[in-house]
Amino acid sequence: MSNLSETLTEVKTDILHASISLDNEKKQRNQKDDAARMLKARRAIEQHLEQKRLHHDISNGWDD
Repeated sequence: MSNLSETLTEVKTDILHASISLDNEKKQRNQKDDAARMLKARRAIEQHLEQKRLHHDISNGWDD
């Protein structure tokens, strides 16, 4: 019976470690996805501002 109890304890521990590891992997993947979305958004904002400045410059006669 002691051997069965030890085996069950080891299995529980292994499952707990696997669960924690999986959670950590999900968090890392979410952080990478968030960083990629932020970079994409920042680039879109920068592009929009550059187009806005260009349009402003052209309308002010700076297109020569």
